Amino acid sequence: MKKIIAIPLTVFLLLAAAGAGGTFYLYSQGVQSRYATALVATSAADRAITWYKEGFEKYNGVFLPGTTINGTDASGMTPEEFTEFTIADNRKGNFTVFGLNKVREAIKFNDIVQDVTLEKDPAEFLDKEALKMWPAAISQDRAYEDKVTVTYNPDKINEAVNNLKLVSGDQVVEPQNAYFTRTEDGFAIVPEVTGNKLDPAKVAETITNALAKEKTAVNLVKFDCYVKPDIKIDDPSLTSLMEQSEQIRNTVVTIDLTAAEETVDWNTFGPWLGWDGAQFTWDEDAITQYVDEMGKKYETYQMHRQFVNHNGETITVGGSERDTYGFWINTGDTVIRLENAIMSGESQTIAAKWRVNALTRNQENGDIGGTYMEVSIAEQHMWFFKDYNLVFDSDVVTGLASDPDRQTPTGVFCILSKLRDHTMSGSYGSQTCSYFMAFDWTGCAIHDAWWRDAFGGSIYLDDGSHGCVNTPPAKMEELWDQINTATPVIIY
Repeated sequence: MKKIIAIPLTVFLLLAAAGAGGTFYLYSQGVQSRYATALVATSAADRAITWYKEGFEKYNGVFLPGTTINGTDASGMTPEEFTEFTIADNRKGNFTVFGLNKVREAIKFNDIVQDVTLEKDPAEFLDKEALKMWPAAISQDRAYEDKVTVTYNPDKINEAVNNLKLVSGDQVVEPQNAYFTRTEDGFAIVPEVTGNKLDPAKVAETITNALAKEKTAVNLVKFDCYVKPDIKIDDPSLTSLMEQSEQIRNTVVTIDLTAAEETVDWNTFGPWLGWDGAQFTWDEDAITQYVDEMGKKYETYQMHRQFVNHNGETITVGGSERDTYGFWINTGDTVIRLENAIMSGESQTIAAKWRVNALTRNQENGDIGGTYMEVSIAEQHMWFFKDYNLVFDSDVVTGLASDPDRQTPTGVFCILSKLRDHTMSGSYGSQTCSYFMAFDWTGCAIHDAWWRDAFGGSIYLDDGSHGCVNTPPAKMEELWDQINTATPVIIY
């Protein structure tokens, strides 16, 4: 059975005119004219109907000419075709990112789009098309709006970002912090390196935000996507170190060595000072060597020296391992004092630290000076000089000459301690004395010997002490308040 298409009268008349080319041939009179007119009208109507039917079938199920959706010409498309077109169209093209120096790079939308959806089914618009009135409708425009929603895959965005040459290319330069460092001439701040490294997470976030605003490009510089150095050349922590290093560089330290001194400035200590990236460091071997060598230059402890005795004779004394007087530097403590003084950044004078120190230097008797106790074993006598003036003398008895274990040691000593009513002990048992002045570390001392009734002469040859300098009690009482600890004692 043939399909019957109902044609509105107005459409029919329009179609008849269109199908007949818009012209009716009329004869002026008679049956002939009526007959001819009828034939022409019938023929035109048939053509119009055929033309209408062909157009109806052509536009059935598709959008009529003049139809736009979202500004896109949808003419001749089915709803499904328009949907497919919209999806494909939103996957076309590129998203552009701009980096430093106007460098640009593209990300294909097709690589990051997850889904494209239309708010309405385009078939709803097709239902609004006046298909039956298509001859009239095609001469009119119809515009529809259908919200398009594009979603993007976060993982794909991250992947695309990481594949950008701007992010992972060979030309990427890592930023570097400014830093304080040791140089050949001193210290300096090395400026930061800005670099051109991007923060992938920040880039992905920026692109995602731009896509949400339907942007097709973004400037990564504007959105601060580049990784920046944390520490710049004007960072207070660096400028403070530079100021400190300049103060240190200008520091001059004078080392007081008792009547002698050494000056240490940048030319000397500069090579010892370093920087490990966190703090100033010392070349401990170098500074220790310097103090050791300085000590050798000024030390006198357990060394021979010239001494002018009570007779005005110049003799050589000292050099014994039992000596207790002289200058012997404490290298470790002096190094610490010197390092602290330099690091203070203030020029100053420091005293060398001595393990053993003398009272003076560069005197007539060198470091012995003019105040000292002199003991002559051969003469069995002792003299006490104060500022080169004899203020006391006495006969004595020294250690037993025939017994090496009981001989009084010779050398340059000092009064190590002064004790009253002291009990001595040894191979002889124990004995108490009223005045005791130790001069070496084994216990040898100058002390009163109340048990003796004679001193001086040759007593020491057969009845000498156990190494001490025995002195008459009355003489010890006389001497006691005149002499102080640290006073040199020269025995020869």
